[in-house]
Amino acid sequence: MANKINYSVSGGKATVGKNAGRMLYHPTLQLTGTMTLPEMAQHMSEHDSKYNEGDIYAVLVQFIKCIKEKASQGYKVRLGDLGAFVPKIRTVSQTSAEDVSAADIRLLTLRWSAGVRTKNFKDDTEFVNAPSRRNQALLMQAEKNGQSSMTLAEKGSGSGDNDGQEASGE
Repeated sequence: MANKINYSVSGGKATVGKNAGRMLYHPTLQLTGTMTLPEMAQHMSEHDSKYNEGDIYAVLVQFIKCIKEKASQGYKVRLGDLGAFVPKIRTVSQTSAEDVSAADIRLLTLRWSAGVRTKNFKDDTEFVNAPSRRNQALLMQAEKNGQSSMTLAEKGSGSGDNDGQEASGE
């Protein structure tokens, strides 16, 4: 497996359900970084593509414009293995049906749902248990200060590593 993602352990007290009041722990992904659209276009061009970075970038920019256009016309945009984009609104509520109007729509955005090949690619990835981001920062500070020992944060103390996944309380 060539793909690796670091994770650390996070935890907190469950507030609802059969585990209410109990400490529950779960893996928390540590994102490596963020890929911008230009960076993704460059990366795609490096995969033995006959298209250069500029061509791919131009297609992706136009693709975004077209998804937005079709979604704002009420279309679900299904993209095969990639998944689908569906228009989604955020609203305010009224006390009577007669009072509801388009003015109650505060935000129109896209919801993405994974396709077959993007729904679960866990088998293509190795997960590496790593120190929490908080402990990594403490270690870096200790090294910078020339310290030979340090105190780490308690494991699972809600270290704020939640960068890209949902955790279930089950």
